[in-house]
Amino acid sequence: MKGQKTRKERLASQVFNEPFKRKVCDEYLRTGVPKSHLLAKYNIKYRSAIQTWLKQLGYVDIHQKVPYLDIKTQLDLASKKTNKRTPSSDQTLEQRVKELERLLEDEQLRSEAYKRMIDIAEKELNIPIRKK
Repeated sequence: MKGQKTRKERLASQVFNEPFKRKVCDEYLRTGVPKSHLLAKYNIKYRSAIQTWLKQLGYVDIHQKVPYLDIKTQLDLASKKTNKRTPSSDQTLEQRVKELERLLEDEQLRSEAYKRMIDIAEKELNIPIRKK
Protein backbone atom coordinates (compact mmCIF):
# COMPACT_ATOMS: atom_id res chain seq x y z
CA MET A 1 0.00 0.00 0.00
CA LYS A 2 2.98 2.26 -0.31
CA GLY A 3 2.33 5.31 -2.43
CA GLN A 4 -1.45 5.32 -1.86
CA LYS A 5 -2.92 8.28 -0.01
CA THR A 6 -5.26 7.81 2.91
CA ARG A 7 -8.81 9.16 2.71
CA LYS A 8 -7.84 12.11 4.89
CA GLU A 9 -4.88 12.97 2.66
CA ARG A 10 -7.04 12.81 -0.49
CA LEU A 11 -9.62 15.15 1.04
CA ALA A 12 -6.95 17.55 2.24
CA SER A 13 -5.45 17.72 -1.24
CA GLN A 14 -8.59 19.44 -2.55
CA VAL A 15 -8.07 23.18 -2.13
CA PHE A 16 -10.58 25.77 -3.32
CA ASN A 17 -10.17 29.53 -3.55
CA GLU A 18 -12.55 31.96 -1.85
CA PRO A 19 -14.40 33.10 -5.00
CA PHE A 20 -15.23 29.47 -5.80
CA LYS A 21 -16.42 28.86 -2.24
CA ARG A 22 -18.60 31.98 -2.39
CA LYS A 23 -20.02 30.89 -5.76
CA VAL A 24 -21.02 27.48 -4.37
CA CYS A 25 -22.46 29.00 -1.16
CA ASP A 26 -24.41 31.62 -3.11
CA GLU A 27 -25.82 28.97 -5.43
CA TYR A 28 -26.86 26.83 -2.45
CA LEU A 29 -28.55 29.75 -0.67
CA ARG A 30 -30.17 31.13 -3.84
CA THR A 31 -31.55 27.86 -5.24
CA GLY A 32 -31.97 25.63 -2.18
CA VAL A 33 -30.49 22.69 -4.10
CA PRO A 34 -29.37 19.96 -1.67
CA LYS A 35 -25.74 20.22 -0.67
CA SER A 36 -25.07 16.69 -1.89
CA HIS A 37 -26.09 17.72 -5.44
CA LEU A 38 -23.70 20.66 -5.39
CA LEU A 39 -20.90 18.48 -4.03
CA ALA A 40 -21.40 16.09 -6.95
CA LYS A 41 -21.81 18.91 -9.49
CA TYR A 42 -18.52 20.56 -8.52
CA ASN A 43 -16.73 17.31 -7.67
CA ILE A 44 -16.13 18.30 -4.04
CA LYS A 45 -15.12 15.27 -2.03
CA TYR A 46 -15.35 16.74 1.48
CA ARG A 47 -18.98 16.09 2.54
CA SER A 48 -19.37 18.98 4.94
CA ALA A 49 -17.45 21.47 2.81
CA ILE A 50 -20.43 23.70 2.04
CA GLN A 51 -21.51 23.87 5.67
CA THR A 52 -17.95 24.71 6.71
CA TRP A 53 -17.66 27.37 4.01
CA LEU A 54 -20.96 28.95 5.04
CA LYS A 55 -19.60 29.38 8.57
CA GLN A 56 -16.17 30.56 7.41
CA LEU A 57 -17.59 33.16 5.05
CA GLY A 58 -20.23 34.44 7.48
CA TYR A 59 -23.33 33.23 5.63
CA VAL A 60 -26.52 32.22 7.43
CA ASP A 61 -27.89 28.86 6.31
CA ILE A 62 -31.51 29.71 5.52
CA HIS A 63 -32.19 26.13 4.40
CA GLN A 64 -31.17 24.71 7.78
CA LYS A 65 -33.22 21.65 8.73
CA VAL A 66 -33.22 22.49 12.45
CA PRO A 67 -36.67 23.34 13.88
CA TYR A 68 -35.49 26.71 15.14
CA LEU A 69 -32.53 28.97 14.51
CA ASP A 70 -29.93 29.57 17.18
CA ILE A 71 -30.47 33.33 17.51
CA LYS A 72 -27.19 34.04 19.31
CA THR A 73 -25.23 32.37 16.51
CA GLN A 74 -27.29 34.22 13.89
CA LEU A 75 -26.59 37.56 15.56
CA ASP A 76 -22.89 36.82 15.90
CA LEU A 77 -22.63 35.91 12.24
CA ALA A 78 -24.71 38.90 11.16
CA SER A 79 -22.60 41.32 13.17
CA LYS A 80 -19.35 39.85 11.79
CA LYS A 81 -20.70 40.06 8.25
CA THR A 82 -21.91 43.66 8.55
CA ASN A 83 -18.77 44.83 10.35
CA LYS A 84 -16.58 43.57 7.49
CA ARG A 85 -18.51 45.33 4.76
CA THR A 86 -19.41 48.76 6.11
CA PRO A 87 -16.81 51.34 7.05
CA SER A 88 -19.24 53.80 8.63
CA SER A 89 -20.48 53.04 12.14
CA ASP A 90 -23.88 54.62 11.35
CA GLN A 91 -24.35 52.26 8.43
CA THR A 92 -23.21 49.34 10.56
CA LEU A 93 -25.71 50.14 13.28
CA GLU A 94 -28.46 50.69 10.75
CA GLN A 95 -27.76 47.35 9.08
CA ARG A 96 -27.58 45.61 12.46
CA VAL A 97 -30.98 47.05 13.43
CA LYS A 98 -32.46 45.86 10.12
CA GLU A 99 -30.97 42.39 10.63
CA LEU A 100 -32.29 42.22 14.20
CA GLU A 101 -35.74 43.33 13.02
CA ARG A 102 -35.71 40.63 10.34
CA LEU A 103 -34.68 37.97 12.87
CA LEU A 104 -37.38 39.14 15.28
CA GLU A 105 -39.99 38.94 12.54
CA ASP A 106 -38.82 35.42 11.65
CA GLU A 107 -39.13 34.33 15.27
CA GLN A 108 -42.59 35.89 15.58
CA LEU A 109 -43.76 34.05 12.46
CA ARG A 110 -42.29 30.80 13.76
CA SER A 111 -44.05 31.30 17.11
CA GLU A 112 -47.37 31.97 15.38
CA ALA A 113 -46.94 28.84 13.24
CA TYR A 114 -46.32 26.72 16.35
CA LYS A 115 -49.39 28.17 18.04
CA ARG A 116 -51.55 27.36 15.01
CA MET A 117 -50.16 23.82 14.80
CA ILE A 118 -51.02 23.25 18.47
CA ASP A 119 -54.52 24.69 17.95
CA ILE A 120 -55.12 22.38 14.99
CA ALA A 121 -53.76 19.36 16.85
CA GLU A 122 -55.95 20.10 19.88
CA LYS A 123 -59.02 20.55 17.69
CA GLU A 124 -58.51 17.48 15.47
CA LEU A 125 -57.20 15.07 18.12
CA ASN A 126 -59.41 16.41 20.90
CA ILE A 127 -56.45 16.33 23.29
CA PRO A 128 -55.47 19.29 25.48
CA ILE A 129 -51.82 20.04 24.69
CA ARG A 130 -51.38 23.39 26.41
CA LYS A 131 -51.49 23.60 30.16
CA LYS A 132 -54.36 25.77 31.27
